[in-house]
Amino acid sequence: MREMIRRLSFSDRVSDGSCGVPRGCVPVVVCDGGGGGGEGERFVVRVEALRHPSFAALLEMAAQEFGYKQEGVLRVPCDVRHFKDVLAAVSVSSSPRSSSSRK
Repeated sequence: MREMIRRLSFSDRVSDGSCGVPRGCVPVVVCDGGGGGGEGERFVVRVEALRHPSFAALLEMAAQEFGYKQEGVLRVPCDVRHFKDVLAAVSVSSSPRSSSSRK
């Protein structure tokens, strides 16, 4: 799994600016119902988010469905709503003052 994250984060095709994805980010296509044939909803995700424990199950599903050698766009076979929930959880937990700012 680490190799897949490394491949996606250092891919020249991802970070060359031609596809509008900022450096340090990975394009992700969420394919409702699995399968790689249909179009899915596109997201741009920071590489740091992929290392979060909440993403582990999503990355494992992607590896089982599409293999560990995905290049360019990362395809994730899950419900879009679930993916958005994971993104929300990652953004809350990565906020440096998410818990300390409340009194």
